[in-house]
Amino acid sequence: MNNTFNINRFNRLIKQQYQISGKSSALALLSILIGYTLILLTFTFNDSNIEAIEWLPFFIMLNGAIALPFAAYAFPSFRNKEKTFDYLLLPCSTTEKFTFNILVRIFLPWLILPVIFYFSSHIATELSLWFNPDYTIESFQLSAIFEEVNTEQFTLILSAIILMALITQSLLFTGATAFKKQPLIKTLVIIGATIAVVIFYFYIIIEWAEVYDNGRVPWIAIFSNKESTGYYLVALEIIGLITTWAYAFFKVKEKEIA
Repeated sequence: MNNTFNINRFNRLIKQQYQISGKSSALALLSILIGYTLILLTFTFNDSNIEAIEWLPFFIMLNGAIALPFAAYAFPSFRNKEKTFDYLLLPCSTTEKFTFNILVRIFLPWLILPVIFYFSSHIATELSLWFNPDYTIESFQLSAIFEEVNTEQFTLILSAIILMALITQSLLFTGATAFKKQPLIKTLVIIGATIAVVIFYFYIIIEWAEVYDNGRVPWIAIFSNKESTGYYLVALEIIGLITTWAYAFFKVKEKEIA
């Protein structure tokens, strides 16, 4: 038997987790649908002329507000000592448990939440037009939004944005494996401190050390080429994503060994 990953064993894990949290998940999705609809109703009632592109900020903010904290509380059994012990005793490999959480906590929200947003936006649009027939409101359509973007590097830019969202989720996901209590807050503090250090480093390099004076060019000058910057960014994001997942995996493995 394959002790690393077995599809039948993985399917049993999915069924077991669904039996435990299926009803609560359905109620949570219904609550999100209602919450989205109420927020978007406020938007449609207060604006009589809405174009398709104007839905984009709500799409990003609402979905991000759900997806990011959701990733930060992966492996919920790790919040409790007894549940941690029970979870580690499940007849599944570390790879299967890790893959399940990656799929559910990082990728699944971006499959479900846009669908919920789509229905919520259309409900809000129909209700608004019913109460205000003189309003001009274009329904939310991702295809219409993409048509507004006319750039040769659109695919590269979109890839960089998607990877950045995945990295942010993955960092919070990793925090859930490292911290037992308040993983979201603790991870955000560490991320904030790291960003502050990086900004200070570049400030020292560029301003205080005056590296550009007298013809000196620092290593960060590779990003001054606009044509290659996007590719460097995507490459760094892929490396960061792989590194983050590897660290999270070994943190889960560490718990099983301990």
